[in-house]
Amino acid sequence: MHLKMTITRLTAALLVSSTLAAPVLAASGTVNSGGDPLRVRADPNTSSQILTKLSDGTQVEVLEQAENGWYKIAHEGISGFVSGEYLVVHEEGQEQAVALAAEADAEAASTFGRITASSLNVRSGPSTDHEKVGSLAAGRVVELLEESDGWYRIENGYISTEYVTIVDPSQISKGQEIADYALQFVGYPYVYGGSSPKGFDCSGFTSYVYKQFGITINRTASTQLDNGTPVSMSELQPGDLVMFKKSGTGSKRASHVGIYIGNNQFVHASTSTVGVIVSDMDYAYYTTGFVGGRRLV
Repeated sequence: MHLKMTITRLTAALLVSSTLAAPVLAASGTVNSGGDPLRVRADPNTSSQILTKLSDGTQVEVLEQAENGWYKIAHEGISGFVSGEYLVVHEEGQEQAVALAAEADAEAASTFGRITASSLNVRSGPSTDHEKVGSLAAGRVVELLEESDGWYRIENGYISTEYVTIVDPSQISKGQEIADYALQFVGYPYVYGGSSPKGFDCSGFTSYVYKQFGITINRTASTQLDNGTPVSMSELQPGDLVMFKKSGTGSKRASHVGIYIGNNQFVHASTSTVGVIVSDMDYAYYTTGFVGGRRLV
């Protein structure tokens, strides 16, 4: 009886020891074999059977840490052992946490500003003596990289701080991103039937802009009234489609369309004379011809 109890206790101790030596992990791993295939074996040693081979960079599930620096892993229905020398182990959630922290730090460090001038010159250096290299339309939101002596440095040049209002990055919606993207085409030509930066007509412009955000809408102004959900003029938000019907256009439900950018303005491919421009919604021509807005995001 005494011998039986001793054996039982010894067996239990060995089981505990085995468990401690091979802890179960909730982790993922990446094969880091320097370009050579990594052998997955039946047991944690180099003399055991090879079950499969994994390419460098393969993502695997790490099941447990075995003896002698080996890990038990699983990949595509096969489980086996690999040397820890060729495996980078990531604790569950570690990569996501690191990525989220980096993203949060980047957002915290970023400053954004909205253009308040009707058209703000972008210059090659921080003064009006420097060459004009472009312009930004009213309402455009840009990242401000640094400030010096009344000028902001942005991605493609410098702009005066006098015509910029700081905005909270968390308040920049998908619709605002669409509006900002659309504004970069101000000054581009109008071409009837056009739907590319070589030339836009009104519905070609809106469909092109939305396509860059993975959203497909109908091709004509009239049929774009069927996209999204309806919104009234008082409910408009940046990124919404705004629809108009010109007199003399017959049975068409809408004959013109643009993208609302905020502050009662919209950007649109207008005519062959002016191309893509920003217009005020309160202009009588657009107020009386407004037939509705459509929200897609």
